[in-house]
Amino acid sequence: MIAAPLLLILVAVALVRAGWGRDRRLSHGGWALGVGALIWCALLDGAWGVAVGATLGVAAAMAIVLFVAATAPARRSPQRAGAPRSDRMATLSTRPADLALGRRLAVFALTVPVSFLAAQWFAFACNAAMKGDAPLEANSVATMFMVQPLVWAGLMTWQLCQRGPAEMIRPPLLVAAIGALIWIFA
Repeated sequence: MIAAPLLLILVAVALVRAGWGRDRRLSHGGWALGVGALIWCALLDGAWGVAVGATLGVAAAMAIVLFVAATAPARRSPQRAGAPRSDRMATLSTRPADLALGRRLAVFALTVPVSFLAAQWFAFACNAAMKGDAPLEANSVATMFMVQPLVWAGLMTWQLCQRGPAEMIRPPLLVAAIGALIWIFA
């Protein structure tokens, strides 16, 4: 009966979307419900159940994002349409479109390369903790290769739930600090 947890995953994705930009409790409840449903999938069908549940969750989230993108109204340009071209030109720092582009670039930089480096640092710390002073162990390398993408995905998700780029700096710093502590005590 894997249908019940899969249905809960769809409800969880809908709750995350409903809480996006509004009541954050709905979003947090959706994440909790999704994690619980994935655990239920794991208990029913093991790794296959988790893979099916995660794939369904990602597909549902993509469908919602594509629907919202297709139905969202276009934004109006802040420039005056009737003004001469020379009056409409402004410097890079004063145009709202350029500020929005700079914000998007900052979000990308924080969620992709910065969070990747923090996740990689954490994975190296797990590797060091597993092998200690012993020669290279196969399990430590395999664990490192599994931990890095999981931490990276979780970290990017955590960052994208923050309100802005200034708040997106904290999650990778926290993960990197935890990795440093693990490495120190390894």
